[in-house]
Amino acid sequence: MNHLDLLTEEFQNKLDRFLIGCDSIEELDRWDKEANGEMDLYYQNDLLSVILRLIAADGEVGKREVEYLNRNFGFHSTVEEVGAIYRDCCENLGDAFLQNFKNDLDTLCSINKKLFDAYRELLGLICQIIVESDWVVAEEELCEIGKLRALFS
Repeated sequence: MNHLDLLTEEFQNKLDRFLIGCDSIEELDRWDKEANGEMDLYYQNDLLSVILRLIAADGEVGKREVEYLNRNFGFHSTVEEVGAIYRDCCENLGDAFLQNFKNDLDTLCSINKKLFDAYRELLGLICQIIVESDWVVAEEELCEIGKLRALFS
């Protein structure tokens, strides 16, 4: 098993625990399901949006990046499909996304600090996996990760 496979396994285990935590928060009525939908899906969508931004940061959707996106989330997307998804929603993934994502992080932190910390770990892991997956760490990817890290401070 290679380094990225180990990180993928770790990510999947932590994602499963995070999703269970989301279910627990919903059971405690600390999440407004009617306004926001399922908490686990809400934060998975944010995670996927971050990944799309990261994959497209260097101006190219790489085959191995998509492969690891698929492996980590059980998708069967092609490079072309991921590129089209990004193009279709790139307006929603601009600078305004970062502010919305920051608000979502603040909400998560106010609901449950442990779950917030778990989400931060998930984000760090998936960013590492995606960035390392194509063997080239582009300056744009590092910049994107820097922006994300700043949101957690």
